[in-house]
Amino acid sequence: MRIAGLNDSRGGFTFLELMIVIIIIGLTAGLVLPRVGAGWKRMEDREFLQDFTDTLRSARLRAMNSGEVIAFRISGSEHLYDLENPPRRVIPPNVDIFADHLERDPETGDHMIVYFPDGSMSGNDIEIVFDRQRSFLIVLHPLFGTVNVSRKGS
Repeated sequence: MRIAGLNDSRGGFTFLELMIVIIIIGLTAGLVLPRVGAGWKRMEDREFLQDFTDTLRSARLRAMNSGEVIAFRISGSEHLYDLENPPRRVIPPNVDIFADHLERDPETGDHMIVYFPDGSMSGNDIEIVFDRQRSFLIVLHPLFGTVNVSRKGS
């Protein structure tokens, strides 16, 4: 016996429809998540580069304001940098730093860029490489102590 307005067909999705939706969601996530992760990593790299260059700039200002010699230190063995002795700011593990002709602290072995009270400095350009792929050149003007950053190879 049938009652008017009711039928025997059940609502819902078939197994095939559910599988297609799951496959589409999986493909979308597989395409989107790596890009989001790479963007996040690049943002962390930019933050490190900004902090590194800000520390270089503040070394010059500190030397000029205090009338004392200030050293920007890089401890390659411990992967640290800072204006303090010993350095405390961490260099991320995916970062390589290259520079020639930096002074070296005979006691600690730290590489140093020395800023003088007149605003000049010793040292030269620094190359920072992220993940052995993206390279940035930090150009330090020895007389004026200016710090300029550019993407190397572009």
